Amino acid sequence: MPLIQDRKTKHFKPYIEINGETLKVNAGKKKGIYKEIIKRFVSQLDITFSIHKRLLVHRIDLHTNFFTPDNKIISKFMNRLKQFLKRNYGLDKIGYIWVREQERSKKQHYHLALLLDGNKIRHPKRLNARIKEMWLPHGYTPVILNPYYFINKHNHAKMREDAIYRVSYLAKVRGKRHRDKQTKDYQSSRLNDSTSNKNII
Repeated sequence: MPLIQDRKTKHFKPYIEINGETLKVNAGKKKGIYKEIIKRFVSQLDITFSIHKRLLVHRIDLHTNFFTPDNKIISKFMNRLKQFLKRNYGLDKIGYIWVREQERSKKQHYHLALLLDGNKIRHPKRLNARIKEMWLPHGYTPVILNPYYFINKHNHAKMREDAIYRVSYLAKVRGKRHRDKQTKDYQSSRLNDSTSNKNII
C-alpha cells in the first residue's frame, strides 16, 4: 500500500505548547508526533477530569489477525465497549482516543486510551478481561507494563503530566500513513465543556 500524503502538523521536539501550556511529550528529532492527535487527547483528558473527581487513564493495544482497509472493527468494538461500560458501571460520559497504525506488518493494529470514572472502576482488572474477550474474534491484546493512571486532585499535576507523556506515543507519525485516503488514522470522544462539572483543583 503506498504512503498517503498527510496534512496534519508534525512536531519533532520533546516539549509542545498547547493552549498556552508547555507539555512534555514523547518526541524528538527522529520521532515526530502529530500535534492534532495529542491536542485532542489533552482536551478530552482535561474535560473528563472536570467530570470525574478520580479519573482512570488506561492504555490498551489491540492487534488484528487480518487486514481491513477501513476501521469498522474498531468502531464496532468501541460501541460494544461503551455499552458494556454503561451497563456494568453506569458510565455514560466516556472519554477515549484510538489510533490506527501499520508499518512493516501486512495488517493494522490499534492503540487505545480510555478516560473513565475512577470512582466507579477502582481497578481495571475486570475491564481488561472483558476487553480481551471482546477483541478475541479480531486478534489479541498484548500485555502493557503499568498501563493505567489514576488522577485525583491531590496528584493531578504529576499524574496528568505522566499520562500525557505516555499517551503522546499514540500520536507518533510513524505507522500512520499506510492506509487508504478515506480511512481515519485516529478518532476520539467529543466531550465538551458543557458536559463537565468544572471540578476545581
